[in-house]
Amino acid sequence: MEQPDQAKKGLRLLKEAGMRKINFAGGEPFLYGKFLGEMIDFCKQDLRLESVSIVNNGSLVKENFMKKHGSNIDILAVSCDSFDEATNIEIGRGSGNQVPQLYRIGS
Repeated sequence: MEQPDQAKKGLRLLKEAGMRKINFAGGEPFLYGKFLGEMIDFCKQDLRLESVSIVNNGSLVKENFMKKHGSNIDILAVSCDSFDEATNIEIGRGSGNQVPQLYRIGS
């Protein structure tokens, strides 16, 4: 993973080249919560991007993260293969708590 200063340099270059929106996705962005939060805040506050979004599976979204960085997130997309936890487990996408976590995020 890139160091925060290097990542910010790259993001700044993208902004100078015309970037207006950014989406953090791929794998699970919340695996690197501290880094993700710093990049979200940088993109919205420093670069003043018009849209900052995250696509994730919902399993690692924490209330304290959302309290700290949520105001800088325009879209939080949560992928869900099934609202039936048994199906998620069967297809290798769940561990028994994905569906309840989605409801917690939504509330």
